[in-house]
Amino acid sequence: MAQNDKFENDVIFKPAVGTALALASGLSFFFLCMSLPLVGPAGSHVEHADQNKVAFLMVLLLTFVLSVLSTWSKMGRRKIDGSPRPWFSLALNVVCVLTLVILLFDGFAI
Repeated sequence: MAQNDKFENDVIFKPAVGTALALASGLSFFFLCMSLPLVGPAGSHVEHADQNKVAFLMVLLLTFVLSVLSTWSKMGRRKIDGSPRPWFSLALNVVCVLTLVILLFDGFAI
C-alpha cells in the first residue's frame, strides 16, 4: 500500500498527464507520417538528403520519447488503480523502433 501512495503523489502518474502524453505522441506520429517524403524516393536523391534524414530522425526520436513517457505514465497509473494496459502507446513504441530500423537501412529510399 505504501508503494501505491508513493506513485500517487507523482505528477507523471496522474491520468490527465498520461492522456496528454498519449495525445502528444499521436500527433507527433501524424507529423512523422507527413514528413515521410523527406526520406522517401523523392527526398533521398537530392543534394540535401543527409539533412532530410536528420530532420526525419529528430521527429522520430521526439515521437519515440513521447510514446515512452506515455507508456511509463500509464503503466505507473495501472499500478495505482488497475487501469487498462496502454495498447496504443505500446504499439507506437514498436512502430517507432521498426521505423528507426527501416530508416537506418535506407529502406524508405527505394
